[in-house]
Amino acid sequence: MRIEDFFKEFSVSDSETIDSVLGYYKNLLDAISRSSGQSFYVIDYHKKGFAYVSSNPLFLCGRPVEEVLRKGYYFYEEIMSEEDLDMLLEINQKGFGMYHSMPVEKRINMVISYDFHLIQPNRKRLMVNHKLTPILLTDSGEIWLALCIVSLSTNDKPGNVFIRINGGLHHFRYSFAGKRWHNEEIVSLSEREREVLLLSAEGYANDKIGDKLFIDVNTVKFHKRKLFEKFNVSNIAEAITFARNNWLL
Repeated sequence: MRIEDFFKEFSVSDSETIDSVLGYYKNLLDAISRSSGQSFYVIDYHKKGFAYVSSNPLFLCGRPVEEVLRKGYYFYEEIMSEEDLDMLLEINQKGFGMYHSMPVEKRINMVISYDFHLIQPNRKRLMVNHKLTPILLTDSGEIWLALCIVSLSTNDKPGNVFIRINGGLHHFRYSFAGKRWHNEEIVSLSEREREVLLLSAEGYANDKIGDKLFIDVNTVKFHKRKLFEKFNVSNIAEAITFARNNWLL
């Protein structure tokens, strides 16, 4: 893997800014990591490496934080297959192409999401969802720092690439076959579907959901089936994961 394939050269006016920003927010990042239980890290595109890595185990794949910080992007060679690395390179290239086509003022609100396998210490593959969003841009609109969040995915195949701009009703989905982006409407939920989903995420069984919403159990099951169809999942646990990965919860 060539690190140059993932980064482009750009100049910054004050490199000390990053050290002060990260120093100030490190305790905050640690606290968010502990309280949320999510695995995330920060990319420094100027230094071409990782500026921060949380201690949550999902992304680390059995390695210590210090090792992952030191290896940076080369860490991907150890936790991803060659096929997924090739896919990641294509996503990186096409994603930045879309990013640079957007007005500078919209770039800070962009999020790219995609799925790939992580190779675990036992060599088994685990499908995860990876989201990347800018934290800090340069004066010219280049990404300086980006936050990456890694969570479990409900999909059984890698890819599933889309870009969303915060607040929009559509997102852009990438087609590997056509090598281009398509504008898609984001999945919409009825008010009742949202209520059933929220109560399910809180751990309520069908009968308790029915009691709270003053509907019978069969109606609860009907709304869950509609959720499964919309999300293309087979059970409520997958539906909750899908909703969280797609900003629906």
